[in-house]
Amino acid sequence: MKQRQTSHTRRRSPFQRNRRLQAVLLRYLLVGSVSFFVLLGFLIKDKEFSQTENRKLAQKPAFSLSALADGSYLKNLGSYVADQFPGRDMWISLNLRMNKALGQKEAGGVYLGSDDYLIQIPSDPNDEQVSRNMSAISTFAQTHPDLNMVMTVVPNAITVHADKLPKHAPARDQLADLEHLKSQLTGASFLDVTDILMAHKDEYLYYRTDHHWTSLAAHYAFQAIAPALNLSLPETEEYTIYPVSDTFEGTLSSKSGSHSTLDTVEVYVPQTDIDYFVTYADTGETISSMYDQDALKEKDHYTVFFGGNHSRVDITTTADTERNLLVFKDSYANCMMQFLYPYFDHITIIDPRYYYDNVELIVKTEGITDVLFLYNLDTFHGDTSLADVLLSGTEQK
Repeated sequence: MKQRQTSHTRRRSPFQRNRRLQAVLLRYLLVGSVSFFVLLGFLIKDKEFSQTENRKLAQKPAFSLSALADGSYLKNLGSYVADQFPGRDMWISLNLRMNKALGQKEAGGVYLGSDDYLIQIPSDPNDEQVSRNMSAISTFAQTHPDLNMVMTVVPNAITVHADKLPKHAPARDQLADLEHLKSQLTGASFLDVTDILMAHKDEYLYYRTDHHWTSLAAHYAFQAIAPALNLSLPETEEYTIYPVSDTFEGTLSSKSGSHSTLDTVEVYVPQTDIDYFVTYADTGETISSMYDQDALKEKDHYTVFFGGNHSRVDITTTADTERNLLVFKDSYANCMMQFLYPYFDHITIIDPRYYYDNVELIVKTEGITDVLFLYNLDTFHGDTSLADVLLSGTEQK
């Protein structure tokens, strides 16, 4: 019996040796392939920017003994090799296809939803900073009881387009988050636009490849915000709608590596005799349009609105309403301004992420009558600038 087992073992051993040999060869093949591509990466000219990922790529780090000792050199070298790896975009796309075939529902912090929707997974809020921001808004409102203040925080696609999410995908309860924000606000009105967006959830409210809302969604939100701002809208609002791009691939496409669809960007031009011009504080430039056509030549077509984010933008109009609006905002507000400008003589737009001056001077010099805080919920949850901007002004009064 033992002999038969031994004989049987001998008959299998060549196959075992072959498998071991195959494993060794495969290991060397993988190591050789990776080494080849790494070496090729060093020979090919480095890229500074990835159009696909819409970000700057890591560059070759400078070697020093101190950087080697503290670990920063090896860390930066790893980022450099990863960013400059030959065929990086192809490998990212191939990896995504393989993972989707295996049933993966998420890539790069993005849910791979139905109908080609890419839906950003919201980050957890910075609770301490959120409370600080809400307290600062309340303090600012109490300091200016004569101003009409409205706060709107927009839910993200994960809430409005929840039906597009992969089955059983965890989703943060943004409705509870909005209620929590509302409970912390005093001295200003909290206007929740969730209901009006949900009423139109089957429409094109959020880009499929980007985290922003569309102009259509902003228009619906404007209709809800207008009464809180005491704006008298005509019974029929008339706009000329221009589809300025149908080839938009946004940030979520870049993060996930999914390129299965393209978005359309539209601008709404009100049918009005009111003219306006726009001044950018960071460049000193004054132009006659809030739309930047040159942005359509770049990857991020959403920046057609004002060319992106700026520390301060001023819109001066011929409306003659004796009302002046101050807006604290993130990028969601950029496409809202096309609906707001006919109702104010002057709109001052502040992005606290880039603004360092005293807002109290704006309130005085611009004769502010109304204030609008307009953010999307995910950005507001991570904002670390708003409180500093608001409190620096009130503390200097």
